[in-house]
This record gives sequence, structure tokens and C-alpha cells, in this order.
Amino acid sequence: MLLKYFTNCIKNIQKKKSIILIVLLFLIPDQSFAIKNKIILKVENNIITTLDIYEEINNLKFFNKNLSNIDNEEIYQIAINSLTKYEVKKIEILKNFKKIELVNQKPVENIIQRTYEELGFKELSDFKDELKKNDINFQKYKEKLEIQILWNQIIYQKYNKKITVNEKEILEKIKSRDTKNKSFNLSEIIFQIEEINNLENFYQEIIEYINKFGFENAALKYSISDTASNGGELGWVGEDLLNDVIVQILNKLENGAITKPIRISSGFLILKKKDIRENDKKIDVKEELVKVINFEKEKQLSSYSNLYFNKVSKDLKINEP
Repeated sequence: MLLKYFTNCIKNIQKKKSIILIVLLFLIPDQSFAIKNKIILKVENNIITTLDIYEEINNLKFFNKNLSNIDNEEIYQIAINSLTKYEVKKIEILKNFKKIELVNQKPVENIIQRTYEELGFKELSDFKDELKKNDINFQKYKEKLEIQILWNQIIYQKYNKKITVNEKEILEKIKSRDTKNKSFNLSEIIFQIEEINNLENFYQEIIEYINKFGFENAALKYSISDTASNGGELGWVGEDLLNDVIVQILNKLENGAITKPIRISSGFLILKKKDIRENDKKIDVKEELVKVINFEKEKQLSSYSNLYFNKVSKDLKINEP
């Protein structure tokens, strides 16, 4: 639903040929300040400018290397969506907190450290230097992480008591599994549609985009999940963490194949099965139980997050200046 609104906004903006400015900014970074910094979109009183989009494009390309395979127009659309979601969350956070600042900095520091180590940097200073080379402001990057953490805190406070987990059922499921427990290497796209009759057409649109630009880029464009920012990657997921229907679907799927849309509470789910492996190690039932319970809670909170985002975004004015 929100995606459709963003898309309409983008189409209107393109009619004014504002995209030409962004393409020029992107192709000629050294001359970026010679081009007038225009307001492209307003989310309530928060503005998104050509310079914001230029910076977001740099950010997206740095953390999502697959974006180098797609054209500037597509990157522009993804950047607009990303910035709009960011502003919506920022507005809601400032309704609940006095300012965007974490009392405990450890969570954001851990995310930053994990990120730069995964990218091959040994020291934070080296990571900061590389961001600077790519015209990415470290403080803005950090603020985005803080906003996501604060957003998650709001979701937890609002919906934690609504989380339901059947521990007995989960325990029985774990005990019934074969000792050779399977894991799937997965990526996801979660999307919503206004009319169920449009499901097949919208699914085909996503598949066509995947065939043209790849699954990771399709996740950036279409997915409402928080995993969209890293191309929809879930990583290795044990079969105990998935419901039986999804496990059955994945077992029949070839590596590299993509599922049909799967109905979930916050919309529809598409999974890409990248690989499968069997774990010969005997399952520690108590350890696995804790893992599955936590995963189930996170999954439900993620669903509430998507629903709440749609709710708050509907109450905001998102339009051209």
C-alpha cells in the first residue's frame, strides 16, 4: 500500500525531470555542489532534497554492492523509498522520545563493529576513512542505526504483551525432529497489496524485476521488512525456526529458486532458497528451545513493526513541495 504511494510520488517527480539532477549528481560527484540543491519531497515538515538523495545513493551502493548492476533511475527510486521510510520513523520516534539519542550506546557500537568487520575492516578508523572516501557521513550513518534501534524499542513497548508463543508445541516439534537437523540459507521479500486480485500481477512484477536486477535489488525496492536494507538476507535459518508449511515448500525447491507468495500476518512473503545443509551435531533441546522462542518473538515483533509503520505513515502528509 505504502509502496504504491511512494511509486506515485516518484512518477510525479520524474515528470518534472528532477531525476536528471540526481543522475548528474551521481555521475559527476565532484561538481555536485554546482547543481542547485532542490527539495524533492516533504514528509510532514521534513524535507528530502537532491543532496539527500545523492548521499543516500552513495550509502546504498556502498553497503549493497549489487546496486552497481542497475541503472541510476532504479537506484533513485530505491533511494527515495529508503529516505521516506527513514523520515516516517524519525517523526514517530520524536513523538515518543525527546531526541534521537540512545541512553546505552553499546547496541549501536556492536552493530557498527559487526558491519565493518564483515566488510573486511579491522579498525573503526579504517571503516570511517572508507566511508569518507565514498562521501558517506559517519554520523548520519550512525543516526540511521540509532533510529532503527529506537523504532524497535517503540514496537517492543507497544506490542510485547501481545506476543504469544506456545512453548509446549515448540518443544514437541524440536523433539520430533531427526538428529540431522536441516538449515536453509535464505533471503526474503515481504510485501503488501491493496487488492488480493492484484496478487499474481504484483508477484509477476517482482519476478520480472528479480530476473532483470537480482533478488537483492528487488528486496531493496519492494520489501517492507527491515531486512530490505541488506538485500533481504536472512542467512542460515534452522528448520526448527520455520513453520512446517514453509519447510515443506523449501524441501521441494531447488537451490537458487524462489517461492510463490506465502501469506503471513503482515502481508506476503517470498523466499529465495540459496542453499541447504544438514547439521550432524546432536541438538541441545534446551538451547534450541530458547533459540526458537526468541526467533518466534522477533518474527511477531517484525510483523507488528510493518503494520505499525503503515498505520503511522497513513496519518502523515507525504507530497511534493
